[in-house]
Amino acid sequence: MRNVLAIYRRELSSCFDSPLAYIVVPAFLAIVGGFSLWFSDIFAAGVATMRTVFFWSAVSYLLLIPAVTMRLFAEEKRTGSLELLVTLPITEGEMVAGKFLAALTLMSLALALTVTYPVTLASLGDLDPGPVLGGYLGLFMLGAAFCAIGTAASAGSSNQIVAFLGALLLCMLHFATGFALARVPASILPVVQYLSFDYHFDSLARGVVDTRSLVFYGSLVALFLHLAVFSLQRRRLG
Repeated sequence: MRNVLAIYRRELSSCFDSPLAYIVVPAFLAIVGGFSLWFSDIFAAGVATMRTVFFWSAVSYLLLIPAVTMRLFAEEKRTGSLELLVTLPITEGEMVAGKFLAALTLMSLALALTVTYPVTLASLGDLDPGPVLGGYLGLFMLGAAFCAIGTAASAGSSNQIVAFLGALLLCMLHFATGFALARVPASILPVVQYLSFDYHFDSLARGVVDTRSLVFYGSLVALFLHLAVFSLQRRRLG
């Protein structure tokens, strides 16, 4: 646990010592605010709801989380500092866990700054707290899944651009599946639904905390973190 915390502090500190955090967090807030207030004016709808904010937050994650995670291991490989890390008494699992938690913390911080939206909407109308809490839980779990996918993509590549595109495509594949459910044959619809990010996120955003959705996101996080560990172990053995 001590090694995980050391990697976590090192990675999180590097995010704030570089322009990364000061670009990603404002960009996330600008995208969410711009699309929620300008293109889909949430105050003009006449109903106090966070669905629009949650939707654009999830879409923003598609671009910004791969941008955060692409450097986690790809940059270490490029500079040669990964070879130094593997000589220390730190396991691949501890490195993956520390870097994953740092990326998740940064995105959770960006998400926490959107709390001004439900506070403002609650002051203007009757905002149901159930869907709000469920939506934030859904965004956190979605962000965790995206961070795990990005961590695995970065661990498997020495090029940041390749890591970014790999994470983006994997995240988009599962996310976009939810928009194509109407064209899926009924015989395989339950399976495709369960594999869709959008389906589980919509369920949580309605205030329905289904354990199946939590298990789905938790399983994805575990799967891709294990893939990241495997990629690093294979590099060491090779």
